[in-house]
Amino acid sequence: MLWKPYAPIYPKLVKNIADGLRFEETKEMRNRGLHSPAFMKLTRNGVYVNVVARVREAFETEEVIRLDCTHVGTSDCKRISAKLRDLAPCVPILFEDEQIILWRGKRDQERNSDISDANEKSSGQSLSDRLLVDSVAWKSHCC
Repeated sequence: MLWKPYAPIYPKLVKNIADGLRFEETKEMRNRGLHSPAFMKLTRNGVYVNVVARVREAFETEEVIRLDCTHVGTSDCKRISAKLRDLAPCVPILFEDEQIILWRGKRDQERNSDISDANEKSSGQSLSDRLLVDSVAWKSHCC
């Protein structure tokens, strides 16, 4: 008898309640996203080079955007939204009828990260400068 491993259990991409919102607010965001015009239309076998940059620009003015993914497929829609969640900080809140609804998230989190970035810059050397200095010192020590 052959042993077959269990299938992995992945966390849900779209939660019932978005982080930092109540259920009613999440439902209202979903409805607003479904009734808004499509921000961008993605097609099968398309090249998505500028999607992340355009989504970031859209979140400067809009709170909720909708991506039209007709004929792309459900699994590809989920892959695209997972990449957007990581690259353009946003929260996917709905997949319905090959539409992706994205919420930009709380603005307080971005302000806190901007403050920590400003503190790091004012502390003297940046992280990349310190890593560069450390790598040069290590090479001179080894050789």
